[in-house]
Amino acid sequence: MHEDVKVTLEREYSPSSVAPDYRKTVAAYAAESAIVLGARAHHRLAYGAAVDEYSIVFDAASSDRRLMFVFIHGGYWQELAADDSCFPAAGFLARGISYAAVNYTLAPNATIEEMIGQCGCAIEGLTREYPDTNLVLAGSSAGAHLAAMQAVRMPESADMRHRVVGSILISGIYDLRPLTHTYINAPLKLDPLRAHRVSPALLPVRHVAPTLVCWGEHETAEFKRQSAEHAERLTKYGVPVERLEVAGRNHFDILFDLANPASQLGKAVDNLLGGL
Repeated sequence: MHEDVKVTLEREYSPSSVAPDYRKTVAAYAAESAIVLGARAHHRLAYGAAVDEYSIVFDAASSDRRLMFVFIHGGYWQELAADDSCFPAAGFLARGISYAAVNYTLAPNATIEEMIGQCGCAIEGLTREYPDTNLVLAGSSAGAHLAAMQAVRMPESADMRHRVVGSILISGIYDLRPLTHTYINAPLKLDPLRAHRVSPALLPVRHVAPTLVCWGEHETAEFKRQSAEHAERLTKYGVPVERLEVAGRNHFDILFDLANPASQLGKAVDNLLGGL
């Protein structure tokens, strides 16, 4: 690959290239999550034997909604944790919606295939633990990829197929092939064939549920393209899709609007939840 092309790809797939204060934003994830964890009752629900295989669950008070918002964190499959992803919980709990943050093993200690499997096990574990509760599956960045992969791997007969009633994909990557030419691939060790096999944009969609595909105004052109094209593709599979570019937000700070019903993204989330 020509060096100029490689440099362009690395810039386009580096969301921090258009978000200079991203470190402060990511630090705020952890700080605000720590506040929520200290103030709200919660528990860890193991979905496997490994130390990383758990979800952090916040149960809503008695509610007729019987709905849980399940969030898969980003970090390019190699950073962050569920413990950094609890800050939206309070906003959902206030509306009678339970919240779960899914943890998974990071690269290089796990392959992307293993992470996809772990997230599937986490969802299965939640459906078993909460048999009367439907799930809305959400993810940001790498988490949006992992959430989208569940829609292409969900077994026809699985109970969770009927229990995952909506999806929210935020600033995701859905075709991983371009990453094989970038520094991002160093811990992932993807080759072109494996990248194809774990790209939801290249695989048949097996689970059709209302989906919000969104991204920030201040994202790179490639992140915007990937989201817009994935939304269009889902529509062709019969998925009810809303697509949204969130004004004034970037790849990182967009998440602070997720549970804020007064924000542009929060209103779109409420619109999806209200139709379930």
